[in-house]
Amino acid sequence: MTRGILPPPGFSPEGFKIFVEGRDEPDWLRERRRRGWERYQALEAPFWRRTSLRKLKWEELIPYAPSQRPTTELAALPPKLHAALATYGQRAGLLLQRDTAGVYVDLADEIRAQGVIWTDLETAAREHPDLVQSYFQQAVAADADKWTALLTAFWSGGTFLYVPRGVTVERPFVSVLWQELPQLAIFAPTLLIAEAGSRVTLVSELLSMGCDVCPTTYHGGVAELFVGAGAQVHYINAQDLGQQVYDLRRQTALLSRDSRLEWLSIHLGGAVSRVAQHTILREPGAEAQITGLYLPADRQHIAFDTLQDHIAPRCTSDLLYQGALLDHARAVYEGVIRARPGAQQTDAYQSNRNLLLSKGARADSLPQLEIEANDLRCSHGATVSPVDESQVFYLQSRGIPRREAMRLIVEGFFRPSLDRLPESLEGLRGRLTDAIAGKLR
Repeated sequence: MTRGILPPPGFSPEGFKIFVEGRDEPDWLRERRRRGWERYQALEAPFWRRTSLRKLKWEELIPYAPSQRPTTELAALPPKLHAALATYGQRAGLLLQRDTAGVYVDLADEIRAQGVIWTDLETAAREHPDLVQSYFQQAVAADADKWTALLTAFWSGGTFLYVPRGVTVERPFVSVLWQELPQLAIFAPTLLIAEAGSRVTLVSELLSMGCDVCPTTYHGGVAELFVGAGAQVHYINAQDLGQQVYDLRRQTALLSRDSRLEWLSIHLGGAVSRVAQHTILREPGAEAQITGLYLPADRQHIAFDTLQDHIAPRCTSDLLYQGALLDHARAVYEGVIRARPGAQQTDAYQSNRNLLLSKGARADSLPQLEIEANDLRCSHGATVSPVDESQVFYLQSRGIPRREAMRLIVEGFFRPSLDRLPESLEGLRGRLTDAIAGKLR
């Protein structure tokens, strides 16, 4: 692609052809992009009864941005980005994507020496084609829906982390996508492969500046997590996008025998966000702890589609999604625990709790069970309620102003989710507490 020249807006056959021909990629990947484009043209847009994209003008979006020069210096980064990076202290590796291009990557030498691969997905497709071809789009189908097919055609940058068998990495890997260019459509996949017996933490951040009058921007993402036998993975994905951003994502984790996944999703920004988060426990003894935290304000709309899919026997999943809603924000939670016929001795729980901080806020919670086995324990619960005024009165009676009392109540409400953060990410706990306080001012 020619550096510095933006393509015309909209997704057209001509624009797709120019995009593909301007990339240095293996033939198998080009062919996969072409199939994705064909499926995008053929598929109808998915219908979501409680989430609408009618205000998103696809024809005005810029389909990709010019390439950018990599940098070895982080000094020129925006303050919001520096604040995010300061959260993590010592890191195993850092990957920074600005708009549609990776611009910075580092990896500690001692970790590279253990065979760990940490790079953007474009580079991985060229330098490690066997791994990428074997795993990429195997957990989330390339044409799962119309918007996933569009990502298959136009994705760029992305995150790739491979941890070999038996390798333990104590410090977190941090991947940050910074959205900057107005009207741009960004498609950024994440691919994590943790082989048998490995241990690793990956943090994925989506960030942009807030802007009330900026043109609409779009983020489409896919995350695929392959957790090998006996592996232990912490995955934290945090979204703090401006209110001009539409955010659509599909995320799927495949768990093998006796593996453990601790997955925390944080959602603070965006105009409309919809995330499909599926956890597939496909071999005996797998465990998943799934946590979601969301704090929408103004007229933000956020929707979740979660699936705890128990295929194998003796697996455990524990899901907790918590949200506090301000102003005229709306949240939609649709979650399913599915126990297949062979999933005997399943232990699964699903909880969605919503705290309404204003009369204009609304939360819809629709948990479901699909049970096809007879020796198991599966349950779910959901709550939607306003702040208990007796708690506010109690705090005010002890000299605490109402605004501060509300902050303390909301922080206490979120404590079960925050307590699930690993000790190595204590700085992130403090940043989230500050974000909660900032939204309640």
